[in-house]
Amino acid sequence: MAGFLGTKEVLTKERVKEILRNKEYSYLEEKVSLLEVRDDSLLLKISFLIEYRKRMISIEEKEPITIALKDFKIEDWGDGIRKIADIE
Repeated sequence: MAGFLGTKEVLTKERVKEILRNKEYSYLEEKVSLLEVRDDSLLLKISFLIEYRKRMISIEEKEPITIALKDFKIEDWGDGIRKIADIE
């Protein structure tokens, strides 16, 4: 019997993907951590924290990812007022 509050939703990875895709969360925190700089690449750890129906759900990569620095757009903004130049 479900009771007067209804049945408690059991979350699966598919349901969490659906929650993210449909933006059913009320809070989203995105975090990228730079773990290491290797030669010409960056080692990153990405995680998300969402609030869904008063439940906090943490989504975190199992393994860090490596991304080549050449895949990033790098700009020199000097004192922050306007872009000075692209960095090659």
